Amino acid sequence: MSKTKKTPAPETPVMKNEVAKKSAVLFELENIAVGARQMVFEATKKSLADKGVKLTPALFSRYCLTHSFSHGIGELLESAGKGRVSKDKLASDVLAEVKSTLLNESATVAPGLKELLKHAVDKGVAVGALSCLDRDTALQLLGKLKLDGEVSAVLPYACDDKNHPSADAWLKLARNMSMTPGACVAVATSAIAAKAALTSSMKCVAVPDAFTQCQDFGGADYVADVLDATVVDTIFSLLEDR
Repeated sequence: MSKTKKTPAPETPVMKNEVAKKSAVLFELENIAVGARQMVFEATKKSLADKGVKLTPALFSRYCLTHSFSHGIGELLESAGKGRVSKDKLASDVLAEVKSTLLNESATVAPGLKELLKHAVDKGVAVGALSCLDRDTALQLLGKLKLDGEVSAVLPYACDDKNHPSADAWLKLARNMSMTPGACVAVATSAIAAKAALTSSMKCVAVPDAFTQCQDFGGADYVADVLDATVVDTIFSLLEDR
């Protein structure tokens, strides 16, 4: 008797509560929801201090946001005369601490994101998220923050590339939500993420943080200091104007 070979289920994207919807808001999960970039800075600062290197916000923005994290850490260590320190181990230790912080310490969801998700539910708009976390951690974070009911899709992406998230990441998330790029508005916190969304033919609202506020967000449909009610209204206006 022949045996039927089972096809393994794809690891990404993670889809939940699928409903046929005509438009979507996509966002960076950990950066928008809980400001994880600040957590990465604090963990990196602590690890580098143990190596005799003082990390400032300016150095973090220069070295740790434009390349893969490990590569950026390596360049920072070289510039500080600490080239013998293992960049890979240090980067791994930092990311492990950030993961632990995200999952084990209390966190408050950004009020603006709550407002955005409420509007999405009311208007029948799908919501998807990109995450630099691994699949299981991203899902655990969603559950911990009680966002798993509103966010229907999560796509972990490779954060060891020079430019991340890439246009392909935004496109893959949209495609697996059965959305065309033109039916999506991406909410991004960095110039790289914003330009990737624009390259993929999505509209983009940029909400930079303290580490990305001086980056070039040229081309974005809207740039704001904080995700508030005005920005949320703008996001849905962009969806209606498509």
